[in-house]
Amino acid sequence: MRDRPKPNAELGPLVVQLTVSDADAAVAFYVRAFGASELYRNAEAPGGRRVVHCELLVAGARLVVNDEFPDHGLMAPTSLGGAAVTLNLYVSDVDTVYAQAIAAGGRMTAPPADRFWGARSGALIDPFGHRWTIATQVEDLAPDEIIRRSNAAPIEVRLGARVKAAHEVEPPRR
Repeated sequence: MRDRPKPNAELGPLVVQLTVSDADAAVAFYVRAFGASELYRNAEAPGGRRVVHCELLVAGARLVVNDEFPDHGLMAPTSLGGAAVTLNLYVSDVDTVYAQAIAAGGRMTAPPADRFWGARSGALIDPFGHRWTIATQVEDLAPDEIIRRSNAAPIEVRLGARVKAAHEVEPPRR
């Protein structure tokens, strides 16, 4: 049996890395919207504008942000016509954090509401095309109860929120 690498204890076993059209603006948004702290960043060259790696701390989790590098296959959702991933951020007060994210420039796709899976959540698209669900757990439910509630709900409720198509989303603000 071969040794398996251990996850970096500081980073955790899973770190999300977002490619954006403007890393400087994205970092500023994540700081305003989610209270992120910038840990460090490096640019493609000394004095260069494009960010290769910027590490943030959001609610105790690491989030890495980088600029687009199309020549290396790194494209932002705004260049691709939308995102295929939704980031779920659990916080202690969904209504406050959601309002903060909208005020910082996020686009509302579903306002906070109590959901069948035991969370109060709302969905938004950040100014860089990434989809977020902001949530607070309000009930501790067994999987059987979640499934029962899910089966009784219409499909748009089961999906959590109507997420706007890429062509319905305004381009990022600069």
